[in-house]
Amino acid sequence: MWWKVLAYMSAVEAFTLSILGFGIGIFGTLIGAGGGFLAVPLLILLYHVDSNVAAGTSLLFVFFNALSGSIAYLRQKKVDVKIGLILTLMTVPGSLAGAYITTYYLESFTFKILFSLILLSVSLHLLLRPVEEQKRDPNKKGYHRVLVDSRGNTYEYNVSLPVGLIVSFGVGFISSVFGIGGGVIHVPAMIFLLNFPVHIATATSHFILCFSTLVGSITHYTLGNIRFDLAIPMAAGALVGAQLGAKLSLRTKGTIIERLLSIGLILVAVRLIIQAFE
Repeated sequence: MWWKVLAYMSAVEAFTLSILGFGIGIFGTLIGAGGGFLAVPLLILLYHVDSNVAAGTSLLFVFFNALSGSIAYLRQKKVDVKIGLILTLMTVPGSLAGAYITTYYLESFTFKILFSLILLSVSLHLLLRPVEEQKRDPNKKGYHRVLVDSRGNTYEYNVSLPVGLIVSFGVGFISSVFGIGGGVIHVPAMIFLLNFPVHIATATSHFILCFSTLVGSITHYTLGNIRFDLAIPMAAGALVGAQLGAKLSLRTKGTIIERLLSIGLILVAVRLIIQAFE
């Protein structure tokens, strides 16, 4: 069983994996993306696991990262819990569908190229748009939300729930297929399509990831796609790193988080293009 494998893992291997999880946990939590987009290629390159095993192992790691980060963000009162739970209703079915998708779609050259081009276009928009914080239109149609965080900052915005449910299903599907957690896609969608302020988008995305990655992890476990000997040490590091990432977000402007998110999108897009031509 997996715990016997852990018993034979060397201290150096466990420490290395924990450091990886710690670093990914900081960055992933800061941008609300979970960090799967970094974990998957590292698992493939450093530990030579198959892509489906990397996806399943990464999802379990991201679950613990998202859980730790969400606790920190809930304390900061930056999570829109009500909207997060509503969007989760479609993210979870998407995760289930993604975990069971056929090999044909996983290996589709066209799918990977088109998806990577979409990610690159979004990342360029985040990088090149004006530095000023995105202004929210209080008169925009949608479900009106007002949040006050632990520091007294007030966030007012309107969310289109029909659009949010459609986006969330797609994010859950893609996250489970590629093992990237989905936050790297969910956050820009929440900012540009659902009118979320940046800090609320990153925190709420992390909260949603708790549910979607848990379901995706259980599904991948039934398919035999999780390496616990790799996931557990990384998760241990992420539990600490996520707390630090959430604290850093308090001192980081929304525009800087957007720039960091764009880097994450570029990394995912490059990985998909490389995979498509392998």
